Amino acid sequence: MSPLPQSLPRSGVVAALAVALLTVAMASQTAAQPSAAPDQQPPVERPLNPTQEVAGATPQGPSLAVGPAQLRVGGYLGLTAFVRSTNGGGGVGTNFASIPYADTLQGNVSETRLSAQSSRITLRVDADFPEGKPRFRKLAGYFEMDFNGSVSGSIAVTSTSATFRLRHAFTEVQYGAAFSLAAGQAFSLMTPQKREISMWPSDVEMSQAVDTNYLAGMVWGRIPQFRLTWRPSTVFNWAISLENPEQQLGRAIVALPRCCASDIDAQYNTGSDELNVPNLMPDLITRLAFNPTSAVHLDVGGVLRAFRHRVAPYQDDHTFTTVGGGTNINGSVGVTPNTKVLGQFVIGAGIGRYIGGLVPDVTFAADSSIDPLDATAWVGGVEQKLGPWISAAAYYSGVHTDRQTAIDTDGKSIGFGFAGSSNSNNKSIQELTFSGSFAAFRSTDRGSAQVSFQYSWLDRERWDASVLPSSASMHMFFAQIRYNLP
Repeated sequence: MSPLPQSLPRSGVVAALAVALLTVAMASQTAAQPSAAPDQQPPVERPLNPTQEVAGATPQGPSLAVGPAQLRVGGYLGLTAFVRSTNGGGGVGTNFASIPYADTLQGNVSETRLSAQSSRITLRVDADFPEGKPRFRKLAGYFEMDFNGSVSGSIAVTSTSATFRLRHAFTEVQYGAAFSLAAGQAFSLMTPQKREISMWPSDVEMSQAVDTNYLAGMVWGRIPQFRLTWRPSTVFNWAISLENPEQQLGRAIVALPRCCASDIDAQYNTGSDELNVPNLMPDLITRLAFNPTSAVHLDVGGVLRAFRHRVAPYQDDHTFTTVGGGTNINGSVGVTPNTKVLGQFVIGAGIGRYIGGLVPDVTFAADSSIDPLDATAWVGGVEQKLGPWISAAAYYSGVHTDRQTAIDTDGKSIGFGFAGSSNSNNKSIQELTFSGSFAAFRSTDRGSAQVSFQYSWLDRERWDASVLPSSASMHMFFAQIRYNLP
């Protein structure tokens, strides 16, 4: 592949930022002017979008012309009401792995809340290259933010000042007819695709759930990455990605060996380590997609990960390293033009991070050697269009974690899932979900309004069944009204 010409920024991220700054600076001067693109089509009425994701590879909606670029401001304003039968917390995103047990206070009180945190803002820039430069077809930059960031302890008392949060920030360059390069933060390449492999959020298979943590057991993550994609045809696609690593134990407490518990704890993310974990190398991910007909889709992906830590005495180079990884497969069939059946399955050792962080990546032996934790997860569902204004869906999803234990030097059990382990050591988490969406209003130039609903039943079972209750369950109901920007 030829290198980028000198006239273009060598860094994709710099390119996106440069184009975005240019559009912001000139937007006020061009807001009242029609688009300069001679072949721009008049706006059309968008179809009902029952999912949370708003931007696909093909631009939609009116734009502002800024030189050779087109600027689109999008997103939606949404108010979400939700009720949970137990006080699981988590705001508009559910903490699937910590459903309260019936012998706790939180397991005996319900939760009701209204929130605007899932509202989001998007900024998109698209710039086509002149036909005289056939190597490069298009440069695009995309930013997406919402208000689901960290919150203060008193956020809900008076001002409800939710924190602005980065969701997506990436740039993509199309090279020739088949290749594209992308860099920035986006859905991981481990995330299942709807059709062709794409960096754009609405092109990945994220369900129609209102819950901002989607479905328990779904494979996903928004991760900084560098991706190369080859799309020689709509039938076959291939991509490879280098993604930001993070070895993690999460809040599912893994019992650590007494030899070096503090050293290990300092080198694995337990939910409060911010950016302090010393990772060894990026995660390497690849994915293939097949679309043999317009009604059938299949994609298969895999990830290779490296885990490492060091323990005292440090000068003696007591370093432990191992690799882990897994594979996932995703498929869908359009049974009718309005009915889609889909399925996702993932299996691996050391892949807990990619299952929504619901499972620890690894456990440890008495000498602190690393043992990647085996896990499987799944999503099965049916999505049904009931006309141009209404959509409904049903899903069954979950995750299962293996028991992985060892005997420490003092004779006690360590690891994950042993008798007497914490109730955060989940054997399984299951979710049954029903959702629906109705377009209350649609316009070609004034946006649209829609109402969405979700009901879910959640259940988690702990490994130590000798302690009762051995499982916890929760019912949830979400209702959201949102205005989609044009």
